Amino acid sequence: AGTRSEIVIPLIVDKEVLGVLDVHSPALNAFAHQEQTVLEALAAQVAIAIHKARQFNRQREQAWLTTAQLQMAEAISRSGSMEELLESITRLTVLLVGVEMCAILIWDPNQNVYLPGSLYSDQPEQERLPAAHRFQQMRLAIGHWNALDAVHVGMETLTTNQPVPWQTNYHPVTLYPLLAKAEMRGVMVIKPPAVRTASQELLQNFSNQAAQAIDNVLLDIAQQEEAWVNTALLQVAEAVNSLINLQDILATIVRFVPMLIGVESCIVLFWDEEKEVFYAGPSHGLGEMARGLLETFEIPGWEISLLPAKETGLFAANVAGHTLALPNWLQAALKAATALAFPLHARSRLVGALVVGPSLNGHTLTGRRLSILTGIAHQAAIAVVNDQLYRESAEREKLAQELRVAHSIQASLIPPGSPQIPGCHVASHWQAARDVSGDFYDFIRLNNGRWGIVVADVADKGMPAAIFMAVSRTILRAVAHSRVSPAETLERVNELLFNDTQTDLFVTIFYAVWDPSTETLTYANAGHNPPILLRSNGRESLLRTQGMALGVLENIDIGEKHVRVAPQDVVVFYTDGVTEAMNEDYDEFGMERLSMTLRATRQRDAAGIIAAITQSVQDHAGDTPQFDDVTMVVMKIS
Repeated sequence: AGTRSEIVIPLIVDKEVLGVLDVHSPALNAFAHQEQTVLEALAAQVAIAIHKARQFNRQREQAWLTTAQLQMAEAISRSGSMEELLESITRLTVLLVGVEMCAILIWDPNQNVYLPGSLYSDQPEQERLPAAHRFQQMRLAIGHWNALDAVHVGMETLTTNQPVPWQTNYHPVTLYPLLAKAEMRGVMVIKPPAVRTASQELLQNFSNQAAQAIDNVLLDIAQQEEAWVNTALLQVAEAVNSLINLQDILATIVRFVPMLIGVESCIVLFWDEEKEVFYAGPSHGLGEMARGLLETFEIPGWEISLLPAKETGLFAANVAGHTLALPNWLQAALKAATALAFPLHARSRLVGALVVGPSLNGHTLTGRRLSILTGIAHQAAIAVVNDQLYRESAEREKLAQELRVAHSIQASLIPPGSPQIPGCHVASHWQAARDVSGDFYDFIRLNNGRWGIVVADVADKGMPAAIFMAVSRTILRAVAHSRVSPAETLERVNELLFNDTQTDLFVTIFYAVWDPSTETLTYANAGHNPPILLRSNGRESLLRTQGMALGVLENIDIGEKHVRVAPQDVVVFYTDGVTEAMNEDYDEFGMERLSMTLRATRQRDAAGIIAAITQSVQDHAGDTPQFDDVTMVVMKIS
C-alpha cells in the first residue's frame, strides 16, 4: 500500500526467463538510471544463481535416481529366488522412494489369477502383520478387483480410490503394470501415489526393472522345469524301453507317475471300441478293495468323457488333459470327487486313458507336472501302439506263412507244364497275381489213350478263389474219369458245385478231350474264353460252344463240338489275365496282340510260343502291377 515507485527486471539466462526481480519503494521516482543499472546487475547475478541452483538440484536429483536404480539393480542381481527378488523390490521401493506401501502381484497364466508375490510397508507391526497374512491368502481372478482388471486389460498405470482387497484403509493407490515382451508378468501396487515428478519417474523405472527381473526368473524357472521334465521323461523312457511286455511297461509307468508328479494313485484304462467301454489295466496307489472294485466294472465311455459327442472330451485327439467328475463308485476307489485323465491315442484312435488321482498336497496340477503327465501319456500311447503293431506284424507274418504254404500246396496241384501226350507237344504257363491263384490248368489221362486238357478261372481272387479252385479241380478230375463227353462232364461238375458248395463263387472252364488216334479235339466251354486254333496254312478260328459258368444255376445245358487238327496246327488255351493285362495307360493287351504274337511265332515249338506270348504280355504291361492271374496252355500237333 505504501509503494510509490516499482521496477521489474527479468531474470534471464541464455535467453530463458527464469523469473523477475520486483523492487518497490515508498519514494516517488526512486529508480533513476543509476539505480536501474545497479538493479539490472543484481538481477543478472540472481538469474545466474538461480540457474546454477536449478542445475545443482537436477544433478542431485539425477544422482539420486541413478543411485536408487543402481541399488535396485544390485539387489535384483543378488536375489537367488523369486521370493528374494520380490522382497528386495518391495522393500527398496518403500525405503528409496518414501512410499507407505509396495506390493507385487504375479500373474499366473495357467490358472488365470494374480497370486501374492511380496508386500512391504512402514506401518506398525500390529497393523502390518494382519495385512501381510491377508495378502498371502489373495487369489485375485479377473473380476475380483476392478482397478486390477483395468490395468490387466489396458496395460497402463492407474491411480484409483478403490481400497485394496487386503487392507481397506489403503487408498488412493497407484497400480503399475509389470510388462515384459508386451505380456503381463504382474502388477506393482503403491501407496500413496507419487506427487514428485522424480518419484514418479523412479517408480516407473522400478516397475520396468521389476518386470524384466521377474521375466528372467520365470524364464530360468521354465528352463529348469523343462530340463527336469526331460530328465523325468528320459527316466520313464529308459524304463519303458527296457521292457517288452505291454502289461510290464504300463505297470512301470503307473509306478513312476506318483513318484514324479506327487499324486496318490494312477490307473491305465483300456478302451473297447466295439462295446464303447473302458476296462481296468495296471494301477498303482489303490487298495485291494478299490482295485477289485475297479476290475469288476466296465466303465461306459460317457462316464469318463462326460460328454455324449465323441469329438470332445477324452475322445478328441488334440486334448492334453481332462478333468473328470467321477461316478460314485470310482470316487470310492480314488478317494476323490474328480480326477485328471489323459487320453491315449494310437494312430488317431482312442485306445485308453491315463487317470491320476488327487495330488498329495491338495494343489492343482499345473506347469511341469502337467507336461510330465502329457509326456508319460504319450509314451504309454506309444507302448500301446507298438504292442498293436507287434501283434499285427505277428498276425501278418502268420498269414504270410499260411499263404506261402497255401501257394506251395496249390502249386503242387498244378501238373508239370509239358506232359508227354501222344500226337502233340504241350507247354503251359501259370502265374498268380497274388500269393494264391483262382486260375488253373490240368492234363487228365483218360481211357483208350485219350487226354483231357483243362483251362479254368474262378471268379474271385485270393484265398477263397484258391480253395474254390482246388475243389473245382478235384471234382472235375473225379467226374472226367467216368465220362467221355466233355459237355456231360461239365454239366455234372456244375451239379456237384451248385449242391455241395455253399458259396457265391463260380468258375469258368474250357474242357477239351484229345484223341490222338483220330487226331480229333472234342471240347465244351462253360463260359470261358474260347481258345485260338491257328492252322498250318495260317487260317485262324476260335473254338466256340454254348455254355455258362459253373456253380451259378443248378441245371445248365452246355454245347459240345469237335474239330480235326493236322500237323503243325496250334491251339492256344488262355484265361482273361492274358488278354486283359493293362499298361499304365489302361490299354489292354487284347485278342489282336495275342493273335499277332501267335502268328509271328507259330513256327516255334509249344514252349517257344508260350515264352513269346508271356514276354509280349510283360512288355505291354511294363511296370504296371499285374491285377489278374495269367494262365496259358499251348498245344502243337506233331
